[in-house]
Amino acid sequence: MSAPAKDLTPLVRPRSIALVGATPLESNKLGSWALGNLLKHDVSAELYLVNPRYDSLEGRPCYPDLVSLPEPPELVLILVPAAAAIDVLRQAEALGSRAAILFSSGFGEGDRAGSPLDLELKGFLSETPMAVCGPNTNGIINCIDRVAAGFPPYAMADELPAGNLGVVSQSGALVSSLVQHLLGNGLGLTVGFAVGNGIDLTVGDYVRYLATDDRTEQIVVYAEGLHDADRFFAAADEARDAGKPVHVMKAGRSPEGADAARSHIGALVGDYDAFAARCHRHGILMAHDLAELAALPLARGRWGRRIGVLSSSGAMAGILADSARENGFEVPPLGPTSHSALAECMTLGEPRNPLDLTGQSVVDHDLLPAALEAMGDDPGLDALVHGMLIGPEIIIDKQMDALVAQANRGTPVAVFSAPGWHPVDYPKLADAGIPVFNSPDRLFRCLAAWENRRDSKQPSEEPHTWPDETLDNLLADIAAPACAPAEYPEDQSAAVKLVGDGLNHKTDLGLVELNVKPGDIAAVADRLEARRRELGLSDAVVVAQPMAGPGIELVVGTRLDPEAGPCVVVGLGGVLAELVDDVAIAPAPLNIVEAHALLDATRAGALLDGYRGHPPYDRDAAAEVLVRLGYIAARHHTEAEINPLIVHTSGVTAVDVLIGGH
Repeated sequence: MSAPAKDLTPLVRPRSIALVGATPLESNKLGSWALGNLLKHDVSAELYLVNPRYDSLEGRPCYPDLVSLPEPPELVLILVPAAAAIDVLRQAEALGSRAAILFSSGFGEGDRAGSPLDLELKGFLSETPMAVCGPNTNGIINCIDRVAAGFPPYAMADELPAGNLGVVSQSGALVSSLVQHLLGNGLGLTVGFAVGNGIDLTVGDYVRYLATDDRTEQIVVYAEGLHDADRFFAAADEARDAGKPVHVMKAGRSPEGADAARSHIGALVGDYDAFAARCHRHGILMAHDLAELAALPLARGRWGRRIGVLSSSGAMAGILADSARENGFEVPPLGPTSHSALAECMTLGEPRNPLDLTGQSVVDHDLLPAALEAMGDDPGLDALVHGMLIGPEIIIDKQMDALVAQANRGTPVAVFSAPGWHPVDYPKLADAGIPVFNSPDRLFRCLAAWENRRDSKQPSEEPHTWPDETLDNLLADIAAPACAPAEYPEDQSAAVKLVGDGLNHKTDLGLVELNVKPGDIAAVADRLEARRRELGLSDAVVVAQPMAGPGIELVVGTRLDPEAGPCVVVGLGGVLAELVDDVAIAPAPLNIVEAHALLDATRAGALLDGYRGHPPYDRDAAAEVLVRLGYIAARHHTEAEINPLIVHTSGVTAVDVLIGGH
């Protein structure tokens, strides 16, 4: 049974704060940075300074320890070395303090994980009722109430970047760069949480707090490795149910990135694609970079896949059309009505999509409004993207007026700024809810994310269950029967092979022979037995099974990911599995609708439907196997692999089945 969630209110809105390790502002140390920010932003909480080396600091009394304070502080900021930090925590707990921020590093980072000091801190935090942020954090910044309990660079500015976004970051150093991107988009923060090592409070705890915070409207998360993945996704569901979108950027798309994240926070980092699939199921949008993470909160309205592209530059229109296609959007031809309307107002160029408004738009200020209206009324287009160039202020101003007018008619409109400007540089567009991007790919990735979130609600159909939940029953009707070669009863060709623990790539190792005639089975079995002894495979055995009929070969299986949890994986199988590298992954369990969607996320989906004149194959049977495997993963918490699973025109055959390593 998990411990009850701790109250984070004293971390965010404390009535009193003790700063242990405070130093003079001119010392330029961590203790001075934290003190300077609290004073600069005129913190309303009662502030107590603690350092036995000073009688006073910045005109305030300075106390030798927490016990000497006039009252127990509600929040304790700990800026002393790691060796002394736990004693301060114990003093704070004994006094009745409700929360602490432990800035000290030297506990669980890198080779310090599992050190005596690290284990002592973990033991204390597992039992204390206090809510403790850190260690190895740069603090918590409440921008609305001006409680700058930390020292990220954005908190050192003259004004805190107040807004309606809650930010949670596992990197304290990165968060100020993220804030700069948010400010460029005209966005600001309610609270910024730097998680640090997250021993006591994790990403999920901070997301849950923001989900219930009335002033927070959206939540932005930078994650590296989540050892509280279930708690995080449950908190994200709470936020979604409260109408608060959650946006995530996660390190670890590459093996090198995963290693960097792992060394930074000492957490187990899982498969990126598996994590992304689980995010999609929970309606969480994922970003590729900081600028994209800061742009995702700009979403308004409904976006579709059919895009109308226009610009005063033919080159820009072409660039945007290329990016649209590369990111999975269509740039369809104009309908006849829109084509005719554009032909009437264009004296140069050709009415088409993508549309080059040519130099005519520089002198004819009515052209862009007419073009936007004609394309906006086209039933074959879902949204419009305009490429904004550098030009005289009067021209740019009139272009913005035209874009705002079209958006007010109900057409989703996005803008690419060729000069690389930000939304704050186009206040008219920002006020109208028109997102502005300085990268075409980022624009279309965000549009794709917004559209995918609208489509990511789980189907109403529940995952299937079986009365008999044993593994043998769940795999019944799909696994090809196998027996000892001497007992092979079939009057038909056989596949003879070695099976056993860890026997992958059997074809490459010469451990499989296909289309063996019944009379040759004994001789083939003897050769494979000799091969077994040669390789020292003491646990392997030779088996024979009927040759399966023709069909599409898939690799299907389950994975237990440390962050995404139980997952189902599918892709083209057999000897092509690693060569093609075309797999899709989804959280388990699956229902039949999700299983079909998983198949369609790979090239196998098109092959199963009957590619280039081939007959359709039994994709329903393949989807049923995925559902069964998802149930195995979720119910039995075990890994499994079938390679290949041959999908016939009717039915399927599981040729090689590996369950839990056996």
